[in-house]
This record gives sequence, C-alpha cells and structure tokens, in this order.
Amino acid sequence: MAETKEKILYGVDTTFEAVAKKATPKFKTTPGRLLFAGFMAGAFIAFGFLLAVVAAAGYSPKLFPDTGNISAFKILLGAVFPVGLIAVILAGADLWTGNVQFLSSAKAKGYADFKCVLYNWFGSYGGNFIGSIFLALLAVPLTGLFGHVGDPNTFGQVTVGIATGKVSKDILALFFLGIGCNWLVNVAIWQSARVQDGAGKILAIWFPIFAFVAIGFEHAIANMWAIPTGILLSDYAITWTQFFHNIIPVTFGNAVGGFLFVAFYYWYLSHPELTTDRMIKEIIDFFVVFMAFWVVATLIPAGIGIALDQALGKGAMYLVPLVLSAYYIGGAFVLYKKARLA
Repeated sequence: MAETKEKILYGVDTTFEAVAKKATPKFKTTPGRLLFAGFMAGAFIAFGFLLAVVAAAGYSPKLFPDTGNISAFKILLGAVFPVGLIAVILAGADLWTGNVQFLSSAKAKGYADFKCVLYNWFGSYGGNFIGSIFLALLAVPLTGLFGHVGDPNTFGQVTVGIATGKVSKDILALFFLGIGCNWLVNVAIWQSARVQDGAGKILAIWFPIFAFVAIGFEHAIANMWAIPTGILLSDYAITWTQFFHNIIPVTFGNAVGGFLFVAFYYWYLSHPELTTDRMIKEIIDFFVVFMAFWVVATLIPAGIGIALDQALGKGAMYLVPLVLSAYYIGGAFVLYKKARLA
C-alpha cells in the first residue's frame, strides 16, 4: 500500500476521493431539490453572463466600429463571467457541466451506478435550462434591462450578436469548442476542491473560467441563457431550431472535455494499479451512460422543439421552453424512481 501511495502524482488521490464522495448527495436527493438546485445553477451562470455583457458592451467592434476593440471586449467578458461559477461552488447549486466530473468520479469509484448518473445529469441539466430561461425572461420582457422583444437596447444588441455567432458555427467546431470549455470549467472545480479558504477558492475558479470565456469556448448552460435571450430580442429571427443546432454538439463536447481531461485523468493518476482493461471499461461505461443522457436530455427535446418551431413558427417562441420545462420536470421524477429501484 505504501509503495502504491508513493507512485501517486501530486497527491491527487485525496482530492479525487473527496470529489467522488461529494457526488453522493447529488444522486440521492429528491427530484424537487435536484431541479431547484439546477435552476439556481442555471440562474447563477446567467447572472454572470448578464454582468459580462454589461461590462464589455462598450467595446463591441460590431456596435462601435471606430472605438470598439475585440480584445478588450473578450477580456472584459471573461473577467466578470466567473461570478456565476463562484456562486455555484461557494453558495451551492447543481451545474450539469460540473456534474460531469462529480458523477463520473463517483461512478469510477463505485459509489454510483448507471441509473444514478443518468438521474443526476438529466435533473441538473433540466433545472439548468429552466433557470436559464427564467433569467432570459427577466432580462427582456419582465424588466427591459436588455430591451424588449424585437427591440434590443445596446446590451441587447450585443447579446443578439453573441447568440447569432453561436448558432452560426459549424457542428464539428461547436463540439470541439465544447470540449475546450468544460475542460477548463472542471479544472476550475478541481482546483477549488484542493483549496480550503474562500478567497483561495475564488481565485482557483476565476482564472480558468476567465480563460474559457475570453478564448471563445462554448458552454451549454451559458448558451441556454444567451441564445434564448437572443430569440426574444430578435423577435424570433433566431429560432429554437437554431438553438438546438448549438446545444446538441456543445453538450456532447462539454461531456467529453469534463470526463476525459479531468475526471478520467485524475482517476488514472490516483490509481497506479489500474489495468488497461479496467480503463477501457470505464471509458465505454461513460459513453454508454452519456449516450442515454444525450438522447433523453437533448435529442428528444430537440425533436419536440423543432417540431413546434416548424408547426407554429413565431408562435413557438414561448411555447417551446414551457413544454420542455414540463418535460424535464416529469423526466426527473421518472428517472428518480428508476434510480431508487436500482
């Protein structure tokens, strides 16, 4: 045992164990609590995005071609966006992109099974969506902070520009941009787990999140606020079909980035005794549970959203998030029952 311990790099085994055990309440809690915690995480990330747009809008090169500065714009976006993840970690909320690491770690350690992982991922993802949509409504029709439906102010115009860029990218590019994003998001979470004091945790979170936003990577949950806000402000010039064009590959990329480059990496370093067969099995297990999640959390909602979009056009603007919110709430309760019976 002592010889094995000496082979572990950077003392990561203690942190990995703590991360894996921290996941246990995440799949044992009730659907109402999981959805509410997911709602709060989606809202926290959206608050960070709201503040980032306010901070950077004056440097937008599209709105201000003479005085705008793309580097300053991206740096300012990144500089304040970490408010969201800081709140998630320190205040407590359930963010799906972080749960990729938490639940994958718990599964690797044997603390969670397939159904537990699927329940948490689906419930937190659905809650994130509902919280993000609420903040989109808060920013536009409920307060007019970013303008009104079809009539964006300066901050709204920046948001529409950001949303338009997100839905215009190539699917393969979105997948890899998703990998880079959640690689850094989960590095931030991992670093915060290795720090004990609050100020240290804030710094540990801030730098990787600043980097991912300034670089221009894609975060599925952040996009759940940015693109729907663009849908409202553009008066449906941006559609729900375009929303899913972004969300489907970004979600896939986020899952791969969080699992392969953080959870799997630190599991591998923590266990020098691992065989090749065991590692391959864990990778296969991850993709099996992820594909199940991807179908029920993104592909089925996409089918619903696109069908409503094609049938109703602009009439789907408010109906799609309402129907999908009901779907995520109902699905979380169904999966909870299946996880409990496991």
